[in-house]
Amino acid sequence: MPKTSRQGVLAAGNFIVDYVKIIDGYPAQDMLASIVSESRSNGGGPYNVLKNLTAMKVEFPLAACGLVGDDTNGQWIKRDCQNHRIDVAQLHLSKEHPTSYTDAMTVESTGRRTFFHCRGANAHFDFKHCSFGKTQARIFHLGYLLLLDRMDTFEGGQTIAAKLLFNARSAGLETSVDMCSA
Repeated sequence: MPKTSRQGVLAAGNFIVDYVKIIDGYPAQDMLASIVSESRSNGGGPYNVLKNLTAMKVEFPLAACGLVGDDTNGQWIKRDCQNHRIDVAQLHLSKEHPTSYTDAMTVESTGRRTFFHCRGANAHFDFKHCSFGKTQARIFHLGYLLLLDRMDTFEGGQTIAAKLLFNARSAGLETSVDMCSA
């Protein structure tokens, strides 16, 4: 592998607010479950990777690239990233689409989870949101590809995701992709 002065991780794609609700049981359709407790946390592959790296106290730069809503959740994500020394210069705000979020229902007795997801702004994340000339990152991580609707569309005979990954490689970044189960 050629020597490079690049360092750090630019993680792109899903930046999600997870609303975790602990419930007393999973109800049948048309029935009721009680919410025992609830919390808010980060969600989405890139966001999780960046937060985990900060928890590991890595010494290389971390940066986010994505599209969140220009709303309370989007501001919460940006603030949370900044509080964890994650560069948000490429974390864009959308006035047209809300921040993506997931309601994660967790059955208290079993720990089994069911997810209800609003694709929101993440569905409109585009290769144009990433500027590889503005980063010195060594690794470009694209996550939850199967939840990034725009990435799966074609333009000029190739998917937007292929174009984005090509641009990253052409700029000298190593690439990784997290597909996610959808």
